[in-house]
Amino acid sequence: MKRILFALPVFLAACGDQVTYPAGIERDVQAIEQVSQTPVEQLPVLVSDTVNGGKFQVLAELSTTVAKATAFHPNPTADQARRKLQVEAAELGADAVINAQIGTVQVCPFSWACRVSTGTAVKFVN
Repeated sequence: MKRILFALPVFLAACGDQVTYPAGIERDVQAIEQVSQTPVEQLPVLVSDTVNGGKFQVLAELSTTVAKATAFHPNPTADQARRKLQVEAAELGADAVINAQIGTVQVCPFSWACRVSTGTAVKFVN
């Protein structure tokens, strides 16, 4: 029994980043746009590994999870996952997200379904 109880916290700790629900994304967008220089929707999310002719500084590696709250809510969309990447990058003062990958819908801990997205937040340099 002690082994099972020990394994559970290790499994839960490995679940990754904080889960966001679609309603929370729009709330985050409104909060960020109060202080951000660039509107969140204008922040490019690119699959390529370079932007601005390679003149950028890496700010952070991003990993986000958008989930549905109940079995009756629709599955998270790729657009919601992209928008969450934009929010995370805007919070850091980034100009773009490169190396973006948006996963498929999957079952996640603490959610009926989720979509994980990753990317690199970058700031342009002259």
